[in-house]
Amino acid sequence: MDPGCDRITTEVIAHRFAAAADEMMATLVKTAYSPNIKERRDCSVAIFDTAGNLLALTAIAPIHLSSLLGLVENITRRYPLDRFRPGDGFLTNDPYVGGGSHLPDLTLASPVFSGGWPVAFVANIAHHSDVGGKVAGSESADCTSIFQEGLRIPPVKLLDEGELCADMLAFVLLNTRTPREREGDLRAQIATNAIGVRRVQECFARFGADTVHRGARALLDYAESRARAEIARLPDGTYENEEVLDNDGVADGIVRLRVKITIRADRIHFDFTGTDGQIAGARNMPLSATLSCVYYAVKAVTDPALPPNAGYFRAIGVTAPEGTVVNCRPPAAVGDRSATGNVLGDLLLGALADAAPDRVMAGCGPLHGLIFSGVDPRRNEYFVDYETYAGASGALSALDGKDAIRVHVSGAANLPIESVEQEFPLTVGRYELIADSGGPGRHRGGLATRRDVTIWAEQARLAGRGLRQSRGASGLFGGSSGCPGVFVLDPGENRETKLPGSFSELEVDAGTTVRVDTPSGAGFGDPWERDPERVRDDVAAGKVTAPAAEQSYGVALARGSVDASRTAALREARQDSNRGA
Repeated sequence: MDPGCDRITTEVIAHRFAAAADEMMATLVKTAYSPNIKERRDCSVAIFDTAGNLLALTAIAPIHLSSLLGLVENITRRYPLDRFRPGDGFLTNDPYVGGGSHLPDLTLASPVFSGGWPVAFVANIAHHSDVGGKVAGSESADCTSIFQEGLRIPPVKLLDEGELCADMLAFVLLNTRTPREREGDLRAQIATNAIGVRRVQECFARFGADTVHRGARALLDYAESRARAEIARLPDGTYENEEVLDNDGVADGIVRLRVKITIRADRIHFDFTGTDGQIAGARNMPLSATLSCVYYAVKAVTDPALPPNAGYFRAIGVTAPEGTVVNCRPPAAVGDRSATGNVLGDLLLGALADAAPDRVMAGCGPLHGLIFSGVDPRRNEYFVDYETYAGASGALSALDGKDAIRVHVSGAANLPIESVEQEFPLTVGRYELIADSGGPGRHRGGLATRRDVTIWAEQARLAGRGLRQSRGASGLFGGSSGCPGVFVLDPGENRETKLPGSFSELEVDAGTTVRVDTPSGAGFGDPWERDPERVRDDVAAGKVTAPAAEQSYGVALARGSVDASRTAALREARQDSNRGA
């Protein structure tokens, strides 16, 4: 810790930064216009020093870190610090030149002044439901170039000494299908940074610039030392794993992701050499997105309470060959990078399973995305509903997986049904957990969800994207795989049609129903070692059917109770069979 700043002052400064970030997040959610931000909370905020080191973060989704990494450096490369003025605000979204990781994530950064000089930056990221491109919603897995994905914005001034740059705002609004929402959300982002600037200035005024700078350095050093101490607890060695994408965004097919993790003393290194080259569709990842996945995995496995700042990044090394899925070159499409990121989460935790078996999850069911668009007949206005439906988490060594939850680097909430039906010409006819979908294990994987949605729009269009549709998530230590997901058009009718894992601009008639079954989580440990009473509870709760209890877990039930003698016989017969094999 920096000897020039005592521990108590450092802790107070840390809490001041964290409180400022939390207040920024509350402001963004409360003042946003679109359901995607005010209801789903698809947004995050951060505070940086002028060198671009992350000092505080309030994040809904770890993948949002990828739209913040490198942000300050990209801005100051175009605009030197001596050109900044109080009240300036810089807008960007481009993953190759701006500091974003896909185009719908518009990021706004503002310098904080103290003593007439920039001393910090505050920033917020908000996922806008449409920023142009070939597909309503600006996120389609079948895009083959970033030029198809929407408006690309390098770091540009949206605010000039507190004055809104009307020409820049008009330029952005002209390139979206939903300008009223975009303007409302951008103004919410402006208000959010104003709060952040005020709170950080108050901290500098209270303690003085020298003390705050020393405190910030101490915060980074503390996070680094704490991370190194936790990494040192892991056994030294090299740990490898392989995962696959079952669709590249354009067509079904196997795309291989590989990692070799080396732990030596208090340092950990991730090497993605051997991962397939960048792909045709939009499931490529810019390097910043891959880094956010790595930083998430280290935090999750070593110490979830690690301070969310750049200090602990120093203990982590990453090799990601350029031109691969995990470090793509322009103009590769990257809109659906979070889908790959969630499979990457399974890759990283699976690799660390032998090093820390009590801290990792079995494979998870990633979200499925569906975008509804068209003309709302109630308002005679074009709408875009950007939806992501939660999958489920894999089981842990001592816990069942979570049902209907976003996993790894994704995070935003499901849009409440009441909000869906009020905001858009949609009706939700079914929303339920899918029985028997969780991968069997000593601890069971989380259950997938099913949602049926009917669209009543004119000129209605659908765009969908999902992974794990041909093979489910992998179990750990004898646990079974999860179930795959699927898109179905007009379920239960004669014209029922299974849709591919990625599609866009699908024209449908008003009154068409689409079903989304998300993938489920995988199991952890041998399912035949699961406590029979827990299996009985699952059956009583409707999560597992009685036939599946017997077939997958070796648990027989009679009148709602465990049949102890028959269960013992089933499990003994299986042991005999295994010994014979």
